[in-house]
Amino acid sequence: MKNLGKIILLFIFCLPLMAEVKVSVDQDQVARGESVSFTLRIIGEGKVELPPIDELCGYEIEGRRQSRREAFSNGQRTVELSLMYAFTPEKSCVIEPIAVNLNGKTQMTKAINITVSKMSITKNDAFVVTLGTDKKSVYVGEPFEMKVSFKERENIDKLAEGISLAESKNIWIKSEHKGRVFLKDGYKAHDNIYALAAQQNGNLTLGPLRWDVQVRSHTKDYWGTWMASAKTRAVFSNELKIDVKPLPEGVSLVGDLQIEAKVDKNEINAGEAVNVTIKVKGHANIEDIEAFDVHVSGAQAFKEEPVIKHFLEAGRYIGSFEQKLALVAQRDFMIPSFELRYMDVETDTIITVQSEPIKIKVLNAEPKVDKELKISRPEEVKTEINSADNGYLTLAQGVFLLLTGLLLGTVASKIPWGRFLRQKKLKPAVSAKETKEVLQLLMGNMKDDSEVEELVQKLCENLYEGKSHEINKKRLKEILKRLQAQDHR
Repeated sequence: MKNLGKIILLFIFCLPLMAEVKVSVDQDQVARGESVSFTLRIIGEGKVELPPIDELCGYEIEGRRQSRREAFSNGQRTVELSLMYAFTPEKSCVIEPIAVNLNGKTQMTKAINITVSKMSITKNDAFVVTLGTDKKSVYVGEPFEMKVSFKERENIDKLAEGISLAESKNIWIKSEHKGRVFLKDGYKAHDNIYALAAQQNGNLTLGPLRWDVQVRSHTKDYWGTWMASAKTRAVFSNELKIDVKPLPEGVSLVGDLQIEAKVDKNEINAGEAVNVTIKVKGHANIEDIEAFDVHVSGAQAFKEEPVIKHFLEAGRYIGSFEQKLALVAQRDFMIPSFELRYMDVETDTIITVQSEPIKIKVLNAEPKVDKELKISRPEEVKTEINSADNGYLTLAQGVFLLLTGLLLGTVASKIPWGRFLRQKKLKPAVSAKETKEVLQLLMGNMKDDSEVEELVQKLCENLYEGKSHEINKKRLKEILKRLQAQDHR
């Protein structure tokens, strides 16, 4: 009896340190879009340790609350700590057991199954979101439009909203356009239009889209007290099936395209640049167009990266592609046409469109010299000797030549040869500041000199593309001096 009394006394003293853990949910069967409230209750007191809870059932925690209550029963004090978490599952899932450490001992909570069924849309729902498309069958890369219609009852006190499109690596969202709000049948409604493109052929699924709406609500807590709070409702849309067809081999563009090329001038001076602008426009996968290259014999070409834009025109999403080129040449040349091939969705045929070729006139062009090679043979050289003269000058011829020589010598002595030669030597010199003349001289000598070719590249980009490459002027003067010396030889 004495030992039994000690055991009972020890139990009474340890009772406040004993604790237990209970878990529950407000509902384990929900429709898609409905939230689940998960409560973890710790009864007793002492040291409590539990892991951080950032998600349940694989879904992010959307809201959390904590409360503490003390109660006395039969002279004993009971402490109850409640931790409440809200989340919105999209599919059926399991809330896995949670390890809770109480006074140095670990207890595992029970697992809870959550069943999620598809939400049925009715005309009286406070929030409704639906999906629609302008096409049910498309080619890979072909742009199409998905319209998302949002409706909410007028008397709803909405605080905030967020939209989450279903992620898919096979669908690319190109752009978004938000429509204006209008009233219809007691609802506030608006439409969002998304321009999409499929990246893989086959049967693809669009949706469901998730619309998170935060509204003001008044609810009772665990002990029956009314509380004002903000509650988030998740509303899900319907799903759509899209049939995506593969493109023919060798074709990457699909839709409807136009192309044109323009120049800023049709006549330029030798060594001057002509600027070319290539424009492509249409309802197609513009972003898949590769940058154009241009190859013109005798001309130096410089290109910029293309600029791609999307915009809404007459209710359709249109894409534009613009690329600029610069060409520098010494003689007349022709800018060739630029070409695109695409699959026409109206006729299911491959169409080729191209720009018009453009002729450029180069003023002050260097003449094109084609020298005929002549070979003389010894037997073709005829030497005629006057037998009467017999190789000797007559007396009259000698006197004439002597007087002529004396006269020319007197005239030549009066000419300032030093100044004349210095002027002749300095005349062809080109200053490093005369950009076009420098560029023209360098371009004529860049064929077998990589350093000269690099200088031509930098000078052209500085002059015609607005860039600011640093030029070593000292080295430029040395190269000009060397090239000018070669020209005088």
